[in-house]
Amino acid sequence: MLHHFHIVFARRGDGGPAPRFVTMLEREAHERGMTFVHCQNHEQAETLRWELYRGHLHIDCLIDYMGRSFRNDYELGCAVKDTGGIVLDDPDRVKIYGDKAIIHQELEHVGLAMPRTLLWQPGDPNRDLTPEEQAYLGPRIVCKPARGSGSGGVVLGMAPTAAALADARDYDDEDTYLLQEFVEPIDLEGRPAWFRVYNCFGTIFPCFWNPESHATELVTPEQITRYGLYELERISQKIALVSGYTWFSTEIALTWRSGRLAFLPIDYLNNKCFMLTHEEFGPSGMPTQVAAAVAQEIAEQTFRRARRMRAAHTVPASLFV
Repeated sequence: MLHHFHIVFARRGDGGPAPRFVTMLEREAHERGMTFVHCQNHEQAETLRWELYRGHLHIDCLIDYMGRSFRNDYELGCAVKDTGGIVLDDPDRVKIYGDKAIIHQELEHVGLAMPRTLLWQPGDPNRDLTPEEQAYLGPRIVCKPARGSGSGGVVLGMAPTAAALADARDYDDEDTYLLQEFVEPIDLEGRPAWFRVYNCFGTIFPCFWNPESHATELVTPEQITRYGLYELERISQKIALVSGYTWFSTEIALTWRSGRLAFLPIDYLNNKCFMLTHEEFGPSGMPTQVAAAVAQEIAEQTFRRARRMRAAHTVPASLFV
């Protein structure tokens, strides 16, 4: 018997109520007559993986919010792909473009304006930056590991010295490091022109994002027109085209560059978007209307995919027993 899950949301459970985004997804799935499963630990993930490989299970869409407690997260994503499902986001693309150095160079190649950057490869020796390099990066230098997650390993205001570079690279001496200019956003009527732009299957949700407080607020159509923010959508779509990601966010700043205003991607690809809403996490959470729209979009895309399948079966609860 072939079991069929339409949507599987994989994220560690903590014994408390599910985040609102998860309940939104579940509701949207059920409204379309689809099954929804919240996979909450490594053991459940392994059950799914082996049922997929045995040919006993099909998953249309896996939403990957797995952390380190899921010891075979990559393998589960590959199992879903190998059996004809989709993963948000594709584990093989995440393996490639989760490297900030790689995606930085790819985005440069397609013509996006980018922060001034020097790449320090694992085999490169630590040394003082030359006067020309210091002039290129400016007075404040940001150093970040290519495969770092969140703010891990990021150094703001790094001194241009061999000792400072060595200290920064101690975070992971086998990683590539990006040395970048510190981007100062312009002021837009009292708020920094710094944005977090969500992209879900090509639907774009640009938000103001305060780099100090992390307060997040959906940009209105009127504000897009007033401030001329149309470039935010173009940049997000270009990043999606290059990376192949289907659900991600990007930080973008509007700043002065060579006497002209420029939109610069800062944090290129976040494939596990912070999903706690304003009601759950305060102003720095995801705007509730964005969470609701994303849940609807994921469910609708999965529903259209499921309609093309020959048969769909409800998975019995005993699968996890």
